[in-house]
Amino acid sequence: MPPFPRTAHTGGIAAYALSEPSPVSIGQALREATDMQTWLPAPPRLSEVTERLLGYIRETATAVEAAAGARPADCLLRRAALAAVQEARQRAEVGPGNGYASAITFARSLGKAAGELLHQQRRLEREGGGGR
Repeated sequence: MPPFPRTAHTGGIAAYALSEPSPVSIGQALREATDMQTWLPAPPRLSEVTERLLGYIRETATAVEAAAGARPADCLLRRAALAAVQEARQRAEVGPGNGYASAITFARSLGKAAGELLHQQRRLEREGGGGR
């Protein structure tokens, strides 16, 4: 099945074979996903950025959830971090739908969710301890 159903991109051998980890950094993936309002990437690039964001959300959501879970239940930082985790997981579960426009929207949505996760992860690291 093609990565983006009902598009001209068929995911042929050269474009779909992913034998090595993505060379896309999370910072680059975030920038590209959030800049998709002003430029439209080729389907192979869109697929690469989307996969990188999905992987980042899977990894980081678990780490942020664990770090936030160690804080007191009434901690505002804990609540914000857990809300970001929930939002990112929900966006990742939705999937891209059909067509290129839907894939663009999905990647932008993942970029926003991954950016918020990154922000919460940095806040948790910066504020350390168990205070409010």
